[in-house]
Amino acid sequence: MNPISIFDNVKESFCSLWTYKHRGPTLEIITPFSTTQSKFISVFVTKRENKFVVTDGGWLFKGEYDNELDLDDPVFFKIFSHYELHYEIESLKHNDGIFYYKATNEAGLIPNLVYDLSHFLLAIISTSQIQFQDEKERREKENFRKNADSYLTTILSKEKIRFRSELGEEYKNVRFNAIVQRGPKVDLVKYVTGSSFNYFLNSLTKATVDFEIANRSPYNEFVNNRIAIVNDVAEGYVADKIYRYMQALEEHTKTPSVMWSKKDQLASLVY
Repeated sequence: MNPISIFDNVKESFCSLWTYKHRGPTLEIITPFSTTQSKFISVFVTKRENKFVVTDGGWLFKGEYDNELDLDDPVFFKIFSHYELHYEIESLKHNDGIFYYKATNEAGLIPNLVYDLSHFLLAIISTSQIQFQDEKERREKENFRKNADSYLTTILSKEKIRFRSELGEEYKNVRFNAIVQRGPKVDLVKYVTGSSFNYFLNSLTKATVDFEIANRSPYNEFVNNRIAIVNDVAEGYVADKIYRYMQALEEHTKTPSVMWSKKDQLASLVY
């Protein structure tokens, strides 16, 4: 056995898997790193003023790798935060998407950034394929989120809505399903649903806590409406059992919750 020959073969074979595409002023680098869904990771290199920026092109948030970022799941959020901190990843909200990136002033450090961002994406995408919660509950949350997101875009322009956004840089674990821009102020929107009573109650109490934290935060003065959209047609919705919990929620929203069966009421709140 010739160890050097083996090493050279491995190195040559691995390096040959790297490829690229020109996308105007941006270079797409297609890495040899493959997710558990057999999709190769791409990163995008561009220059902004005096900085070289390496981004994911917004693909992670959009689900281009057949992934779903459920940052409301506490287990997944903890894993996501670990890798985000470890690789020192930054994020930028743009229109209805989120870009994850790293930047440098030195061209010689671009390979380092490509390495870090690629491994961050690989870890997050592959982890997102792991089922951390009951499949029925996962489908319930996902279907309701998509339906509610879709409805909001029929009554508001997409430019005014930021979906699945945190309250602020210092409040990354306080997330809202939608933040609607209304001039200098915003509306905070949470969805409440559940495939069983216990899951529904968990969703309801989580929404209550997030609104309470928002009210006590420095961002409170910039909040116009606090809106809870409650899926009253969900299997887990039991009106007589959640009455007191709904009262607690509305103490923090200062407005009646919007029942999904009466979603037309939303228009009068967000206009």
